[in-house]
Amino acid sequence: MSQNSNLGHCGHNEHVGAGSESMNAVETYSLLKSEIGPWFKSQGFKRSKGLLGWYSPHGGIETVVWCQVSREGWDHHAGSKFTVELQRSAEPLVGASPAQRERFVRLLTCDDLEEIRSIQNAVIDGLCCPGLGHPTLQISASVAEWYLKKFEKIREPYSSGEDIWFRYASPEHVTLWARFIARKLPKCVALVEEWPRSW
Repeated sequence: MSQNSNLGHCGHNEHVGAGSESMNAVETYSLLKSEIGPWFKSQGFKRSKGLLGWYSPHGGIETVVWCQVSREGWDHHAGSKFTVELQRSAEPLVGASPAQRERFVRLLTCDDLEEIRSIQNAVIDGLCCPGLGHPTLQISASVAEWYLKKFEKIREPYSSGEDIWFRYASPEHVTLWARFIARKLPKCVALVEEWPRSW
């Protein structure tokens, strides 16, 4: 598909961005904390250092869960994204080594992944591509193709092995994702706490 044809599928107003105001990582983490923090507190988890995360000992090993906003930052048209990761380690530290860890989405069922795809597409559907003069579209054909894919809906079901990040373009999107995550956390935490130690 050509760059121009991609733009034709981005919405009626090419100059409307992801939102009226940008969201920095601090604001995103604050929203996530307000929605999922209460569950962790109720389960006896404590806040970890560094990224927005929590930890709790289980069976002599630490269970660590954290959220990470993309280092790509905020894009006026495409918004941003974040991921969630779970870890079992000797130390209650985000990214500790040695450890066993897995993305949150890879612990979910096919039905869960379809729910993610539905939310993801709702977010994407509200985005609008930039005009042809956008600087990113001038770099190269390959960069333009990569950028414009951010505005294409997910047509096929996700697979359990995909590295899915949660897209957002407004505080409401972050809240929607956080509530979805909060509903799935009990099952996901229980799964990782059953992992046999492998280090």
